Amino acid sequence: MDVVKQINIIKISGDIKEEFADLIVVEKPINIFVNYEFYAALMCSPSELTALAAGFLFSEEAITSMDDIRSIEEKYGDRVCVVLNHEIQKGCDSIRAISSGCGSGSIRLNSVENGKFKSIDAKEKFSAQLILELMKDFNNKSEIFKETGGVHSCALCSNKGIVAFSEDIGRHNALDKVIGKALMNGLEFKDKFIMTSGRISSDIIMKTYKAGIPMIVSHSAPTDLALNIAGEANMTIIGFARGNRMNIYSSGQRIY
Repeated sequence: MDVVKQINIIKISGDIKEEFADLIVVEKPINIFVNYEFYAALMCSPSELTALAAGFLFSEEAITSMDDIRSIEEKYGDRVCVVLNHEIQKGCDSIRAISSGCGSGSIRLNSVENGKFKSIDAKEKFSAQLILELMKDFNNKSEIFKETGGVHSCALCSNKGIVAFSEDIGRHNALDKVIGKALMNGLEFKDKFIMTSGRISSDIIMKTYKAGIPMIVSHSAPTDLALNIAGEANMTIIGFARGNRMNIYSSGQRIY
């Protein structure tokens, strides 16, 4: 499916008014079915949909690895059908809140408010120079953003470089796609970090925490709740990583 489309617009620049062909992002609802029953609908960019579904179900704690999935496939242009090796119950055990991200993200309030986050004991260290170099590579990879300005980007990175990259209209969708790709390729998380174009809010850090990823880097800012979670979970948060500078907000021992 196309993720961008061309439309005609009227562009005004100073006193000049002219018709112009422009590219915009495609937004589409994708329905996820689990064990032949409807599970969730996600407003997203219609690409890498099996990775999106796998990452979303992992973040929802419906699966713990790809071993839990018997089959996963796109069907009919608007759905992903997943059959698991076990039965699941949809999350009725806690109150859900719409997240601050784009689209239809949500988080379980009790998972944030109880304050009981196991410390991520990851020993890998990363150089500040590497992070800034990878941010440049990250920005160069953001082709859809450069064409439209209408998506977020996310990457899973290691000391060897960017190992998975995705773009989507939603920050959380892009993260789910990256996590899904990693799961599908059997990658470890504990020696990696997330790079994102958007702000680091509670929904983003919770998805990262559940994967056991010890660090998030953004060229935007974190929220106070995200930093509270990071402090409990021993996660490194870096914001405003641009050019030759960055702000380290928590667990700076991983950076040299």
